[in-house]
Amino acid sequence: MESTEEALPRLNGLKILVVDDDAAILRSLKRVLAGLGAEVTGVGGVREARLSLSVARPDAVLADLQLKDGSGLDLLPDYLAECPRGTFYMITGHGSVDNAVRALRRGARHYFEKPVDPLALARRLESDLAGARERGDLAETLAPYLTFCDAAMVEALRDAPRFARSREPVMIQGETGTGKELVAHALHGLSLRANGPFVAVNCGAIPDSMLEAELFGYEKGAFTGASRQHRGRFEQADGGTLFLDEIGEMPAAAQVALLRVLEEGVVHRVGGERGVAVDARIVAATHRALEERVHAGLFRQDLLYRLNVLPIELPALRERPADIALLARHFLENSLRDMEWPGSAPVFRPEAIARLEAHAWPGNVRELRNLMARLAVRLPEGLREIGAELLAPLLPGGKGRASCGEGVLIPRGTTLADAEWLLIDAALKDSGYHRGKAARQLGIGERTLRRKLNDA
Repeated sequence: MESTEEALPRLNGLKILVVDDDAAILRSLKRVLAGLGAEVTGVGGVREARLSLSVARPDAVLADLQLKDGSGLDLLPDYLAECPRGTFYMITGHGSVDNAVRALRRGARHYFEKPVDPLALARRLESDLAGARERGDLAETLAPYLTFCDAAMVEALRDAPRFARSREPVMIQGETGTGKELVAHALHGLSLRANGPFVAVNCGAIPDSMLEAELFGYEKGAFTGASRQHRGRFEQADGGTLFLDEIGEMPAAAQVALLRVLEEGVVHRVGGERGVAVDARIVAATHRALEERVHAGLFRQDLLYRLNVLPIELPALRERPADIALLARHFLENSLRDMEWPGSAPVFRPEAIARLEAHAWPGNVRELRNLMARLAVRLPEGLREIGAELLAPLLPGGKGRASCGEGVLIPRGTTLADAEWLLIDAALKDSGYHRGKAARQLGIGERTLRRKLNDA
């Protein structure tokens, strides 16, 4: 029979910050966790915890919900912004479960009701931090290309490093603005083809009549205006990666030609008689449900099977809430760096994070990045903290708005481009994010709406 001592959890070398203003609880947790091998720092309030986080990055934070100078919940966005691969836990008294659930939605890993069983806590730490190391390894591997910490994104990208080493096509699906091209760059950068070219083509941005010539090239005199030979994107990507964005928009004739290239490894330039051997790894992406387009007769089923060998489906930003604060800080810091902002970037107050999390983000990560760029140019120099009032004029439903149409609110002083985005946002929400219905409501074509979303 296994002894009790052998069954004890092992926390060897883990750095843990415990925040509680009850000295007895603080002593008890420190004694048990340190006895299991952890390096434990104990503090009694929010201010002390922030000072501790400024000089050290613990693997985990365990914070009481009610503290003498605030709430442990106030530390959550600061900690996840500084330590995106860290693990945060709440301690809550009886009757405060609603607040603990709010913490879980913002990225906390778990909550413990008082009185806390130190051994149960230690076992949870051992289990979670083993998984956190795995998540951290993935986030670190993809860090040159992507910023994330949410479990939904971890699950979506879990196989990406292995996919990168394969020669088979990858199909990336996800809403507009979720980062499909960034994932394609990661697959290329982590592959054995990293020193080769990365060539991207948006199949929805090239006129149907020109797409085959653009992809496969053409010979001099093949058509009016073909004054010289042109190597197509496949030949340009030889030895590297060809990223076919918005593959769902590809016309039928180009689909047939693409399928032939994938099967034979040879391209035929328009107007040419001889094939040209190419070795380009294909990564395709779409915001469309390709199975539905197959059933509608708009996409070839055999081409879908050929492209969808290694699938990656990216979650929408609203489905990865733990990433919102992390990405907001990342984009804001980048924008302020470009502006040569003096000193460190201001931090988001909890109510500002809550305001960001409440937004539906129809434009996903691209929308958040653009919002942070607009916020950066509006910040007064020397600002230390960003409250919800600074975000309100930039987000639908904020304060200081004048009515414009039924149910759509436009801030006074809003630029024409931003007003257009607010109308698009409202139409998308009204239509349940159905782009066809939203385009009809706005009185524009779906392709025009797609282009505006891509350019947002």
